[in-house]
Amino acid sequence: MTVLFRRMKKWTWVTALLVTCFCSIHTCALGQAERKLRTWRDSTGKFSIDAEFVRVAGEQVVLRRGDKKEISILRTQLSLADQQYLRKLLTTTSPQSDGRLDNNLKCVDLSDLTGALPMDVVSSKQILRRSEPWEYSTWKPESRKDDTVGYPSVVRNDRGKNPDGKYYLYFAHHDPTSGIGCAIADSIAGPYRKLKVLDPGREHSMVLVNPHSPGKQGDPSHYSSPSLVWNEDEQLWFMYFHYYNHFHRLWEEHPDYPGGGNQMTALATTPDLSSHSWTIVPDERGDKVNIPKIQPVLATTKEPWMYGTSSYHAVQRLPTGDWLAFLRGTDVKGVCSVGFARSRDGRKWDLFPQNPRIRPTAGRDAELGIYRPGFIGYLGKGRAGEHRYLVVWSESRIGADVPRMRYGYTTDFVSIIPDRRGYAKWPAGDGLISPWRVDDKLYLFAAKHLHVMQLPVAR
Repeated sequence: MTVLFRRMKKWTWVTALLVTCFCSIHTCALGQAERKLRTWRDSTGKFSIDAEFVRVAGEQVVLRRGDKKEISILRTQLSLADQQYLRKLLTTTSPQSDGRLDNNLKCVDLSDLTGALPMDVVSSKQILRRSEPWEYSTWKPESRKDDTVGYPSVVRNDRGKNPDGKYYLYFAHHDPTSGIGCAIADSIAGPYRKLKVLDPGREHSMVLVNPHSPGKQGDPSHYSSPSLVWNEDEQLWFMYFHYYNHFHRLWEEHPDYPGGGNQMTALATTPDLSSHSWTIVPDERGDKVNIPKIQPVLATTKEPWMYGTSSYHAVQRLPTGDWLAFLRGTDVKGVCSVGFARSRDGRKWDLFPQNPRIRPTAGRDAELGIYRPGFIGYLGKGRAGEHRYLVVWSESRIGADVPRMRYGYTTDFVSIIPDRRGYAKWPAGDGLISPWRVDDKLYLFAAKHLHVMQLPVAR
């Protein structure tokens, strides 16, 4: 069955269309009010078709023409305007299994689970290894023996300028003088190859270079813990990362700045992942309390739980359109707690007044706990229409830092009900967990490893 496009002279786009006749009409993730004919165009702007949105199936967008025939189109073949329209539909409605939340929003869609999230994974493999000079610490000779490369955050370059459909993994280490590196793969499972491997002419694989690099012994400068998410409103990729403030004592002593100001979280943006060119939001203030001159979008606070450092945060957009920061704060004793912040634009944040939300309050771990953000999953709407979420974090102890994963459930990120099954069996690591869902598989990027989880969903 030939699909007719207005002004169509070539078969270029049609090769990306899989035309299928259906005997039954599938239920759309959207309500009837949203299902209406509109003109869809391809990325070249030369071809168009009048159709209504039906659902998203993997990487395909299913549309229904006026004659009730359904066609499947690769999402990346759509025009930028149509991709924007589609993402707004999917983020403002209750997603179903055939219209899941976009993975690049980083709140993974688990709304079609037929059971609880499994406590174990089906496979694990190491995907990151130290291989370049910058990945070694400049702190002290003995620390160079420890390979701390990790902190992965994965997005797919299927929007913005020059989308190539590839998977971009951003990583770092947490020793001086780390920057933010990048590796790329053709599929979510890898293999991920660093930029210098892909382009031997490059000096290194970093896309953000610490200004003190290559550094000197004793210099604590570093950039670390990238967290990436697509900003649909600004048509920019946002990268959150933390940095070391050399003037943190002056920050702490200044009456206008909160907390210790040691490590804080900054923001870098780009409209084009493939350019590997990022712009860090600068600190425009004239006083010298923050070096390098980076604007902290999530600074330390006067509250004890985040007085020392504001770092290792996981940032995502929720189905409501709100931005949610899954925060890790460190007090002056090194105890790490977990809290949350909301934003309407990803730049200005309001911390929850109830923070911290995950931290022991009694017993020996009250002074020794290390609690880390993992990831957020969307579980769909409850009977009263409330959005339900899965919260995943890790727990360990100072002096015995072997993170163990915990699951919890919430509707407001204030009251979190722990999963009664106890600790999950799959290993974590320092930093966030970067999730990516494909059909019935959940890919979890943690530290140096990629874990694959089999999801309980209807087939």
